[in-house]
Order: sequence, then C-alpha cells, then structure tokens
Amino acid sequence: MLYLDMDRAVLANTRFAISPLSTAIGALRLLRDNERPCGGGWRSRVQETVRDRKLVLLGSLFSGSWDYVPDFLTPQPQAPETGLEEELHAVATADRARLRWELRVMAEGVDEERLAGRVVPVVLRDALERGEQDFAERVAAELQRLWEGTVAPQWTALRTRMEEDITHRAQTSARHGLSGMLATLHPKVLWSDDRLSLVSRFQGRIGGSAGLVLTPSVFTTDLRVVIDSIPGPAAREPMFAYPCGPGPQVRSGPSVHALLGVTRARLLSDLHTARTTGELGERHFLSTSTVSYHLGILHRSGLITRTRIGQHVLYQQTPRATDLLATPRPH
Repeated sequence: MLYLDMDRAVLANTRFAISPLSTAIGALRLLRDNERPCGGGWRSRVQETVRDRKLVLLGSLFSGSWDYVPDFLTPQPQAPETGLEEELHAVATADRARLRWELRVMAEGVDEERLAGRVVPVVLRDALERGEQDFAERVAAELQRLWEGTVAPQWTALRTRMEEDITHRAQTSARHGLSGMLATLHPKVLWSDDRLSLVSRFQGRIGGSAGLVLTPSVFTTDLRVVIDSIPGPAAREPMFAYPCGPGPQVRSGPSVHALLGVTRARLLSDLHTARTTGELGERHFLSTSTVSYHLGILHRSGLITRTRIGQHVLYQQTPRATDLLATPRPH
C-alpha cells in the first residue's frame, strides 16, 4: 500500500492537466503484455507506427520487459494544458543526472522486491553509449513521429473526451468535496485520515509534496502513479494518470436513454468491444452485481451477446444494438 499525505499545501495545489505527451505514452503502454487492449484498434495502430516509422528506442522501452519506464518521458505539466512542442523540448533537454538515474532504475531496480530489473536491450545500450543528451534527443524525435502517426489524427476527439471528464470531476468536487472526487478516480484510490491510500504492490509513504497533478488517460482502465524516484528539493509533484470516464458515447439522444435507462445505455455503448463484468465495473465505477443485473436485461433484450472464454465471460453489442446506438439524434 502507498500512502500520500494530503496536507493543506497538497489540497490547495491539487490540479487537473491535459498532456498530449502523456496521452502518447499511454498509447505506447498498450504494447506491454500486461496492458488490457482498448477499443478502436489502438494497439495495432501503435504497433504499426512503431514498426513502419522505425521507432526502435520507444519499441525497446515499451517492449513489456520493464517494471518501470523512465519518468522523463512524461514531463510534469506546468499548465492546465501544455503544448506538445513544449513537452518534447522538455524530453530532449532532460537533466542528464535525472536521465541516468531513471535509466538505472529501469535496468537495475532500486530494491529487488520492488522493481525487478532486466538486462538492457542492445539497442538501448548502444544508444546510451552515445551519451544521455543524444539519447534524450533521439527519444524526443521518435515521440514526435509516434504522435504524428497515431494520436494526432484523433487528438480533437480525445482532447474533448478528457475535457468532459475534467468537467465531470470538477462538478463532483463541487458537490462532494475534493476528498469525494478523489475517491471516484479509481477503485484503487481510498481516502481516510487526511491521506490517500493507493492499493499497490509497493510499500511507502509520500510526504512533503507541494501538490498533486491529475491527468485523465483515454488508453487505460488502470491507475498510473508517477512518483519521483530522485529525492531532494527538485523532486516532482506526484502525478496520477487515471482512466478517463467513457463519456457520452451514446449518440442517439434522449430516446435511447428513455428506452434503456442511463446506466444501461452507457454500458451498452461501452460494449463496442468485448468486456467482462469486472472491467465494466471498473470503467463505470459500479459494483459487479449491479453490472450483472443490467447486462442480464440487455442480454434478454437481444442487445448483447455473452461468450465464455476459459474462466471469463465476455459481453459485446449485437448488430441490433449497434444500429440502435447509431440512430441519428433528432433535431
């Protein structure tokens, strides 16, 4: 379990930020074996971009062999929305001592029970031999090409979804307080005794922070926590990349909501790809029993299919449901 002390300074400086580069890094994480694939063919799109544009450094960093990926790849946003060029510049000019430290943590780990280190791939070792500055500049250039090949064509829609999520979180905070909002970020986040508890295989307590940065992520159902591995006065504020809510996926207006109910409409809309009840519960912050109840109704209505694969049961829209959700909104 990780604990984050939420003193007055942290509470006063908790803020949201939209980060183009963090979004690109979230897409890259789909390459890792332990990541759940998201809808829209994003994993294959990232794989094709990494292969076709020869992004050898990024491909090695996100090959699935590491327990930790260097934090210099995700510079801390200094504004509610940071420009991509500014973030790429921060990567290319990353502090050499920080870069060396983070790459050593990636390769060796700082504690055998916390981070299982692996042998550095040859392509990374050869790149590092040319120096940290050259390595950082090459990584920044590859991130630029990754952005152009994957995220950029869909950035407007992705950005809109993140803005809508932040608006929703702000409304939750206004109604239930900051602690109430933080408790809804992810099931792994718990609030008690003026501190956040994070369900994690790591152990520790994070104190002395000046704030907390919250960034919505559209490519994960998990919670990503960036905690500076370098102690000292220059340490970064903790940053949570939390799963962005599914948003207003239903496009057919009030008629579908009236027909199905808001919860069932959103669940059905999210089943454009096959999901389990547990995954739906995490994405919509519902209990498994509640999800099962609504899925039972949708299944009996012929709107979803149910397929067992091993120990898992997957649900997905039927063509009838897809047509229903695609019905144009009345004017």
